[in-house]
Amino acid sequence: MGMVVIIIALLGILFLSAVMGGVYFIYSLINPKNNMNGDTKAKALDVFIYLGIGISLVVSVYNLLQILFTAIERKFVDVLNSSYVDIYNSDVRMAVALLVVMYPLYVFLSWYVAKDIAKFLYKRDLIIRKIMIYITIFVTVCSLIGTLVSIIYTYLGGELSVRFAYKAASVFVVSLGVFGYYFYSVRRDYSIKTFIPVISTIVATVVVIASLVWSISIVGTPSQMRAKRLDSTRLSDISSLQQQVLSRFQTTDKLPLTVDELNDVFQGYAVPVDPVTKEVYGYKVVEQPVMRFNYTTNKKEMATNAVFELCATFETVRKVNSNGAGYKNVPVIPGFASTDISYSVSNYYYEGDQTPFWNHEVGETCFKRIISPDMYYGK
Repeated sequence: MGMVVIIIALLGILFLSAVMGGVYFIYSLINPKNNMNGDTKAKALDVFIYLGIGISLVVSVYNLLQILFTAIERKFVDVLNSSYVDIYNSDVRMAVALLVVMYPLYVFLSWYVAKDIAKFLYKRDLIIRKIMIYITIFVTVCSLIGTLVSIIYTYLGGELSVRFAYKAASVFVVSLGVFGYYFYSVRRDYSIKTFIPVISTIVATVVVIASLVWSISIVGTPSQMRAKRLDSTRLSDISSLQQQVLSRFQTTDKLPLTVDELNDVFQGYAVPVDPVTKEVYGYKVVEQPVMRFNYTTNKKEMATNAVFELCATFETVRKVNSNGAGYKNVPVIPGFASTDISYSVSNYYYEGDQTPFWNHEVGETCFKRIISPDMYYGK
């Protein structure tokens, strides 16, 4: 982590230095007093176009690598990193959003510059063009080097070798493509018609579209993402109800017969309802406990378990195993549903939870929960 912070700090200093130097050069180039030849003077529009090309390229390359890295991590799951997973894939969604906006902008600005230079050949030798191209390459190189250092750092921390190999290969291929295109661009003769830029654009666009399609297959469509959020809300509500049942049991020594008994005006608790149907979640008492008094300890004790069920209707499937990976070969406890791996009422649900205690199918799923004698406080 310290190395990553140092790299970011160095990149920040280099970027600020480049900006300050660039402002000075830009001022000297667009100031008429500093350029006697008006035909070869860079215009303010040229400056902003090349600045836009540089920014859109760096952002596009970085977010393309982010999407590729996520694809690699999902393909080769590491159990060391499965304790928490962002179920909403926030990083991927942001990378997709930036790539969808920035890559077309980069292609359009690059096409505009190429057409402009072909029409006014003197612009090929503009100092501002060369400065902005080299600054863009420099910043891109720093970004790629920082990314490579980061994945090496992660690999040395125990990441899977196959994940490291694919990530390093991704950085190498993207770097080769960027450097190769700009090496050609700096030496290109715009007076000669060529299809190399068109072919390069098509290849890059195919790669970007393929990464976007794959990322959407991970994240899901907007409707699928909404369904995931709704199901997460349902699990949070059920987890809250579960704890309220436990709290009620500790004070009354019996399970509430209906969820309406959990409403508490004084404590400000209202029984949650399904976010879509606005109906109360299903609740059923399976077994009331048998209580007895222990004259030795002078306290009440539970002779049998208290068992109840909470039910909800879900729109998606949730299947994870004890390692937080895909649902595979989960053990089945005789007499209970395979989605209920553990029935302890102490299992809480939180966003990003990758435990199997809250697995469910599409449609109604009931979660059996048990309050065991060791959880009873006694009176």
